[in-house]
Amino acid sequence: MTDQEQKEGKISIILTPDTEGIKKVFGVPAARRLALLCTQIGFGEIHIVGGTDHFKELLSDLAAPDGFHPVGDPGELDDAANAILASHPRPEGGKILVMRADLVVDKANLQNLAQMGEEPQIPCLESDGSGARIFLSSYRNLAAVMKQAWTLGGNSGDTCSEFSILSGKNGLPCRLKGAGNGKNAERKLVDAIRAQTKATDGFMSRHVSRHISLLMSTRLALTPVTPNQVTLVGAGIGLLGALFIARGGYWPQLAGCLLFLFCIIIDGVDGEIARLKLQESEFGHKLDIVTDNIVHVAIFSGLAAGCYRQTGDHLYIQLLAVLLGGFALCGAVVYLRLLKPEVESFRSPALGRLLTMMSNRDFAYLMVLLAAVGRLNWFLIGAAFGSYIFAAALWMATGAEKNVSAAARTDSEMPTR
Repeated sequence: MTDQEQKEGKISIILTPDTEGIKKVFGVPAARRLALLCTQIGFGEIHIVGGTDHFKELLSDLAAPDGFHPVGDPGELDDAANAILASHPRPEGGKILVMRADLVVDKANLQNLAQMGEEPQIPCLESDGSGARIFLSSYRNLAAVMKQAWTLGGNSGDTCSEFSILSGKNGLPCRLKGAGNGKNAERKLVDAIRAQTKATDGFMSRHVSRHISLLMSTRLALTPVTPNQVTLVGAGIGLLGALFIARGGYWPQLAGCLLFLFCIIIDGVDGEIARLKLQESEFGHKLDIVTDNIVHVAIFSGLAAGCYRQTGDHLYIQLLAVLLGGFALCGAVVYLRLLKPEVESFRSPALGRLLTMMSNRDFAYLMVLLAAVGRLNWFLIGAAFGSYIFAAALWMATGAEKNVSAAARTDSEMPTR
């Protein structure tokens, strides 16, 4: 828990009336998934209420020693609520997330609930009417809300004001209880990733690459493999592809382009595993960016070298210099027009979405196609001059007006890992 969370009064309460919360979803126990998600969205003061014996070892690194409150039946929840609030400063506007340990939810849905403000009714995230509810309680209503959550929104023996239902997306949250519900929850988490990346994926990425990467991710997520390991393997494959392309000749360059395409697919796998196993990190995000750029420079350098070896024409070396200059210009535009704090959005949302789609890596499929017909040099020529056109369009599409709504951004950017 951070000092800021303590000051703002953001608390998470995970109820454990049974042991369903120890069931694993993509290798991570459900209760631990919830605690990690709450921590990621700024609700890092974790309290475990219920049968705590099975959860102390599981959550000892996320909840403080005094954050475990043994409770055997709903009648003891009042004492647990009082104990949680007694040691807290109770700031105005303090928020408390309350949920059962046997629920599965994704980060986006939980964030939507956490961002809701003060309302006459108690905000509640629900997807399918099954009682899989996550509550956003005030300090005043905590005991009553805990009883409602304990009984899955049923008759708790206490009165609680009506709820303001926030509909969860992609069938989340959902319950783990019941045969096969673990697999059902995993499928819904995968569907959530697919839905959230749909707007930023290009046509080929959405209909081909994403299907392959998710097929790989769902299997690798059940192994000890980490996202950073996948990132490094993907980078290695991309660099190997660059070496093949640099050799020149039809078959080496076609093989190199296919390796680069596989590298692009794997580049989606690391982020997907990070989200499925809740292993997102700032280091992983930076590693992903650095390796992506290294591979890109190697691929285009290899392409220029391969074309030069085939033809002996120095034009291709000159084109590489032009292309690298275009990359540098695009980077400068991104920094000056998008990364500065005062810049909040694209001037034109439609153009912004178009540029986002243009910047995806569907071009790997074009490289394979051109290599297959023996015209890979065309790609280098087009990319060299196209990079400047893209930089100019990006400059015109962005602005520094603070009054442009941040919602105009593509609202389904792939979360960083």
